[in-house]
Amino acid sequence: MASSKPHVTLNTPPWVYLGAGLMVLVTLVALAEVNYRFALANPGGNDFLARWMGAHMWLKEGLNPYDERVSLASQMVIYGRPADASRGEDIAHFVYPLFSMLFFVPFGLLDYPLARALWMTLLEIALVAVVPLSLHLAGYPARGKALLAWVLFTILGYIGIRTIVLGQFAGLNVLLILTGLVLIYNRSDLAAGLVLALTASKPQMTFLLLPLVLLWAFSTRRWHLVGGLLGGLVGLILGSLALIPTWPQQFLRQLMEYPTYTDRIGSVLSIVAGLFPNLETPLNTLLHAGFMLFLGLIWRQMWGKGWPDFLYAALQTLVITNLIAPRTATPHYTALLPAVFLIFRALEARWGQWGTYAVWGWALLLFVGHWVLFLVTLVGDMESTWMYLPLPFFCLIGLLWARRWWLTEAQP
Repeated sequence: MASSKPHVTLNTPPWVYLGAGLMVLVTLVALAEVNYRFALANPGGNDFLARWMGAHMWLKEGLNPYDERVSLASQMVIYGRPADASRGEDIAHFVYPLFSMLFFVPFGLLDYPLARALWMTLLEIALVAVVPLSLHLAGYPARGKALLAWVLFTILGYIGIRTIVLGQFAGLNVLLILTGLVLIYNRSDLAAGLVLALTASKPQMTFLLLPLVLLWAFSTRRWHLVGGLLGGLVGLILGSLALIPTWPQQFLRQLMEYPTYTDRIGSVLSIVAGLFPNLETPLNTLLHAGFMLFLGLIWRQMWGKGWPDFLYAALQTLVITNLIAPRTATPHYTALLPAVFLIFRALEARWGQWGTYAVWGWALLLFVGHWVLFLVTLVGDMESTWMYLPLPFFCLIGLLWARRWWLTEAQP
């Protein structure tokens, strides 16, 4: 006998999609307008300025982005005079691989205040998008008010605000990193490789992650992932060489000069070693060697394993990258958000209701604590080195604590 249940078809009227699209468009235009007013009233965004200047003078005047005149132009905007590197002032070199111009060229055609406002808007969109991607990677469900809370936690936290105000490319690069990892999880390997190749635009963030991806892809015979990543990198390099054949040498020259005006900070591990002046040099060497050995052990344990082992290795790799990189920046810590959510998920899974309390307690401590630490340690307009310590060590210890649960009990 045929079923008597009626067949119901739900058709969403086109005007609903049109209305939603218009609301999104109006919101973005309003956000860009607020950012533009902010840019006019608060000159800055120096991290973006040097990259914008490289693109602007390349497009408008035909100058090589690595030309000293480009750096000088940025210095004149920042200081009104040439920078003094001996005083730690920013020389404002372009100091990115040439293929990063894929991201900066569209903004180089605009005047700086408008370009900065639109770049800030793009970073805000990226930081919002990073939240559901991070939650997805950690398998940590959040909807409605909880999702909104995590978005506000990310975008209004110290690291998020600093990323936006400075115009740090890290915000966009983290979106690429997490998109690549999600594509790997979904077995869209070719696309994942191509997306991850783009993250080499800021190599200090992925100089360990990309080799890890290749090693794991080889060990699990994910050949499309290997092909996408290597093919993407080769394509970016060859394409940029066709535009400026000498850019690798010029980029390396600027890279070698970078520590001369940013050596105030060094790596996070060097900051730790500096807390013990009498042992600083040997302790610094020991810490870097020890953490590289530790990372090698994690990679070895990941070899030939499945997704949970790979993701755990990837998250620890991102943590250790920020600990050992000769010069990191707090906006890079946005890449640690999936590790934070994995730790939070482990707390709830292992401690039940008390774990939920612990999650919101830690979230509040991280959110408020970063701002308080910034305010009490601020020297002039310089961020204190203390700002570099809390989050990576929280993630390092938390991931170690959650490792057994993640690899044996958690569902991907």
